[in-house]
Amino acid sequence: MKAARFTADEIERVAYLTAKGYLPVAVDVASRVFQVCYYDLGAKHIRNYQLSREKFFEFIDDTHTPRKLIGIEACGSCNYLCRYIQEHNHKCHILPALKVKAFLHLDKTDRIDALGILKALITPSMQHIPARTQENQYLLNLITVRDQLNKQFIQTVNAAHAFLYESGVVVGTASVSSATKVTEALKALCNTETEKEHSENDCSYSHLNCLSESLLSNIESLQTKIKEINSHLLSYASNNEICSNLQTVPGIGKLSAVALYAAMGDPDRFSSSRAFAAFIGVAPVTTGTGGKTIVLGIRKSGIQSIKKMLYMCAMVYLSQAMKNGTESSWLKQRLNQNRSKKIIICAIMNRLTRIAYAIAKSGQPFDENKCNMIKKIR
Repeated sequence: MKAARFTADEIERVAYLTAKGYLPVAVDVASRVFQVCYYDLGAKHIRNYQLSREKFFEFIDDTHTPRKLIGIEACGSCNYLCRYIQEHNHKCHILPALKVKAFLHLDKTDRIDALGILKALITPSMQHIPARTQENQYLLNLITVRDQLNKQFIQTVNAAHAFLYESGVVVGTASVSSATKVTEALKALCNTETEKEHSENDCSYSHLNCLSESLLSNIESLQTKIKEINSHLLSYASNNEICSNLQTVPGIGKLSAVALYAAMGDPDRFSSSRAFAAFIGVAPVTTGTGGKTIVLGIRKSGIQSIKKMLYMCAMVYLSQAMKNGTESSWLKQRLNQNRSKKIIICAIMNRLTRIAYAIAKSGQPFDENKCNMIKKIR
């Protein structure tokens, strides 16, 4: 690759960073191969080549080469790689994929992507994301697994409801709270079929027995796993100072506090409370041109499991405020204007997220005198 692909200003920035003691190196990460790209000041040209996973870690571990400032695009393994690189006396910047996109070309190859990451890395205004700690990463993964298990549990209960309905048994409405009724109805159906006489060629009872055992074992297993995770998260929320402070916010419980803390990690990862709200997916989208700005609804992106929790927190807060009264002038004004409850709930979600960021940043519990939008329920 010719040196002409780098401008004089870009070469000067590479020389400046190298003089500071860190050679800027861009890495396009994949599962099995890594594309490494850096500017060789001695040879005055760009080196852009591919390494296997084993060779890449040898490249990081090599103590005979200069210390490196490694830039990687945000991806699934970026936090692990960043921690590994920093443990080996190098620097690592995780670059937002949306920001890197501006430095890429129309064509897409590993070489082009690595070159774009390198140009983004040496740009002075480029923002980078600090890596999550291992504890925080596992906590966020635990929240994700809990949400997946809840989905599987609801799917299994709904499947059992459908099976019972086809067998002439109606067990109320399909919901999580009806799981006990479902298990009792499955056992009762098996006992009823056991008492009946079946011909030698009739395999209906064996089918029923296998089906019911599968459904019952799935329901009981999922219930046990969800209870274990909830118990662990509740215990963690009681022993963590930031989670305890988050619980002082009206509408936020223990599980919601842990979820917000897990998504946030170190508050310095985000430039502002709005940046954190946008990361969760509860900040409104703003657009406009010609001097006119329009505020739209909240983003579809974000962490869906935490958005669900925040929606329930906001809905409970709004219902309690309408029932028992609140001193929040903001909420009273919206209710008097007959604004849509869904819009108010989304606004409360946004505010709860921003308050959570401020509490984690300051290390202080919630003070309603500093917030006009969220007030304690009377």
